Amino acid sequence: MFRRRKRRSGFARRTNIPAWAPIAAGAVALIGLMLFFMRQADVLAPEPSEIRIELPDAFKG
Repeated sequence: MFRRRKRRSGFARRTNIPAWAPIAAGAVALIGLMLFFMRQADVLAPEPSEIRIELPDAFKG
């Protein structure tokens, strides 16, 4: 008539971590590292400057 629920003791093992959790943590770490290195590339990049090479005979023909 009534279904009884089995009670767990306080020392019983909890449910396991889902199988996708380490993969998700790795993906979050990978995205974080990618953003960090993209920012570092912008911060550490040298100032852009003009590069000019004179070619005296370039358009003579």
